[in-house]
Amino acid sequence: MRLLRKYMFIGIPALLAVLSALPAPLMTASAGAEQALEVYNPAGVRQDGTYVDKLLKQVMKATGKTRPELAAVFPEGRVEKVTIKKDASEEINALFYRRGWGDGLPIIPPTADRVREMLTGTDLPPDRVIATMPPKGGQATVEKIAVNATMAGCRPEYMPLLIAAVQAVAEPRFNLSELATSTSHDAPLIIVNGPIARQLEISGGSNALGRGWRANATIGRAVELIINNVGGSWPGVNDMSPLGSTMEFANCIAENQEASPWSPLHVEFGHGEGSNAVTVVASESFQTVIGLGLTPNQFLDLLGDRLVGLNTGYLPALLIILNVDSANILKGGGFSKEAVKKHIAERARIPFSEYKKRYLSVEDRGVMVPEAVRKIMDPNTMVGSPIIDQFLILVAGGPPGEKSVIVPIWPGSKPVSKEIKVPGNWEEMLKRAKR
Repeated sequence: MRLLRKYMFIGIPALLAVLSALPAPLMTASAGAEQALEVYNPAGVRQDGTYVDKLLKQVMKATGKTRPELAAVFPEGRVEKVTIKKDASEEINALFYRRGWGDGLPIIPPTADRVREMLTGTDLPPDRVIATMPPKGGQATVEKIAVNATMAGCRPEYMPLLIAAVQAVAEPRFNLSELATSTSHDAPLIIVNGPIARQLEISGGSNALGRGWRANATIGRAVELIINNVGGSWPGVNDMSPLGSTMEFANCIAENQEASPWSPLHVEFGHGEGSNAVTVVASESFQTVIGLGLTPNQFLDLLGDRLVGLNTGYLPALLIILNVDSANILKGGGFSKEAVKKHIAERARIPFSEYKKRYLSVEDRGVMVPEAVRKIMDPNTMVGSPIIDQFLILVAGGPPGEKSVIVPIWPGSKPVSKEIKVPGNWEEMLKRAKR
């Protein structure tokens, strides 16, 4: 209870979902007695056997950082025995926090039994390396993913999705190495398509980006813990974001395919419409756009006007999450998904004279602007603001609403989509999970 009281006012949307996953106390030592509990180490190990924590400790020494206070202080090995004096959950939480292995919220201690249970969610061997995780190059083995998934409060059946998500964020074009150490306020957004979203109860409906959904909260949290612990991205040490983002606690959503009037997002990445896929984008922020009382054309004009207000000259990708009501109204007005993109892009334009003043006349603002734009001579030529390489639309949210969001993508990253491969006993696993 002391641990719960300590965090109950933190105000993070994922907190309720995570706390709901907390089990009964692991162990309470009797008065005057000490007991040993085996827990798994969540930290990343590089191919040469070096723990990423050791590298982070070097950064701390070089920059005068003193937090986390027990950085790189732990017995090397997959499992360690922790001496419990009174309450296992509270003591392991305190120990892991001081080592830098967490996000500030309570974690589920990764005991041997719990990690073993988490590994039943995949038929891959525990030592299989799924990806080398930036920024410090820890190897994300199946076991390390399971350890961090346990800490986040995940269920075993989430493992196939987490494995695919780890593969996606580790892709070079996603650029996690810079994303996880930049000064931007960003975080990977995990987007799920296919039957698996319904099977795992990942919300693409009401409050999908908010509290109340265990799968959304813990899957998003697990990916962040893997980046923190296995990849070696520590806030204030090598993650240099001045403010950070609450998206780093839980940032996962499913597309509401059943209610969408158009083909789903993952089809644009080459997946079959009925397949399972996870797509990751480096989301910078969510900006609400309200369509209540507007005609389809007026609503799209408003979206275009808001893009001009992003105050960035170029984006490798942009995501708009359209509420189901808004998507259906647009479809009823004769708009296909491609027509929606075209209308918005044509609206989001400004004269080159203004574009030049905003982006090309300010140091570092126009670094990624295409050369063809730089060569424009006519000041009245209309230019996209921003210029967008890849325009993505996701249909999600529950009615009533007509409230959608613009999600700018961090300029150094490109979206990545991966197929989710379920194990051979998938149906049996789902049945077992419902018992």
